Order: sequence, then structure tokens, then C-alpha cells
Amino acid sequence: MIPIVKACRRILFDNVTYKGEIVPVIKRTYPYDKTPCITIDDSGGSACMQKHIVNEEYPLPNNHPQFDAENPFQRFPQQVLQEVHQGNVNVHVWCDDEFMREDLITQVERLFHQAQSDYYKFCDNYRDGECAGCGGPCIVDMSSPDIRGVKGQCPNPELYHYRNVFTTYNLIRDSFTVDQPFSVDDLSKTEPVLHSVFKVTSGYYINHVIGGIVSQGLDNSTHIIS
Repeated sequence: MIPIVKACRRILFDNVTYKGEIVPVIKRTYPYDKTPCITIDDSGGSACMQKHIVNEEYPLPNNHPQFDAENPFQRFPQQVLQEVHQGNVNVHVWCDDEFMREDLITQVERLFHQAQSDYYKFCDNYRDGECAGCGGPCIVDMSSPDIRGVKGQCPNPELYHYRNVFTTYNLIRDSFTVDQPFSVDDLSKTEPVLHSVFKVTSGYYINHVIGGIVSQGLDNSTHIIS
């Protein structure tokens, strides 16, 4: 599953509702699915556009001899072979009627906008009101009145180790686009299925951590190694 699919699933999963019920994000097995539902087309792949050797800082795994349980977010320099890819996926919204479609499309659009605005619920440390970064309840969830909290953003990203979906899934933020949805309704069936599609495009990195202390014997520049 390519990173852009994982990011879309993270943004939409359990966050779209209709009449108080969560709209499932599933792998489609039509004609057995029930509407409404959302599916993400992950059948395609992407070609590697570039390769670089770069230096990045990563936290250590908990079995590493230098891992500090009291400071689990501490980062150490690592050498990384980085591949740059471009990916396209389709997000499908399946509905019964136009009222349902308008409601779900509005929610999907809002969720994508929130993710691009660093909304707190899409932080990798956020789960069910708790923040792993601060080790307690999410401060934004508690209606923090500061200038970032009123926008639904982490009040102190460095202190609380905020990680958005772009960081988590190595997406290139400036290349992330969501096109306006288009309809491909199937009206030939006895019970018509209303079907709308969002095309989501983004560049992303695939990192292969070489690890260790950065070597002076390798090219650490960002020149392409092809």
C-alpha cells in the first residue's frame, strides 16, 4: 500500500458519519457492500522519479542500546537512501441518494482541508483525546484558547512532538492536491448506486535507513544517484 493511500485512509477512517453512524472506509467487494461507504483505489503504483543519499534524524527503536525510555522522542542522525515517487489514488464515495452524497462529499472535502491545515486530530500522537507527545489529554481537545488552539492546531508543536500526516507518511506537502469530485453513477441497476470520485495526487518519499554514524566515505549531497 503506497503512502498516499495510507494517508487518505488515516484522514477519512472513522471520521465520516451519516445520521449518527460511521461511514466505513473499506476495500470494495461490490455487489456485497452496503451503502454508504468509502473506498480508496490502491491498485496502482508509482515509478521512482529520483534517488538521493541524505542525512535525516530519526528516533531510535526501543531495543537500540542508546534508546532512552525517559526521552523516547530523542533523534539521532542517520544516513538514508531516499527515493522520490509520484502517486495518484482515487477516493470513491458510494451513496443511495443525492442528499446523502452532498453530505458525505462535504465531509470528505472538509477533512482533506483540515489535514492540510495541521488539524490536531491528524497528528500521529493523537488517539481518542489523548496525546502521546505530552503524555496526557490533548490540549486542543480541551478547547485551549490560544491563537493556535482556536484553529484546531497544536499549541506547541515542538514541545508536544506534533507530527502531521505529511510527516508520518513522507508526503511532499506542496505537491498534495485533491481535485473536485466527479460523478460516475451506475443508473442501470435496479437500485441505482450514486458514485462520486476524488482524485488525490501527491509526491512522496520512500526512505531506506542505512543507519549508523554518518559516513564520510559516501556522497551525502542531494545529487541524484542514477
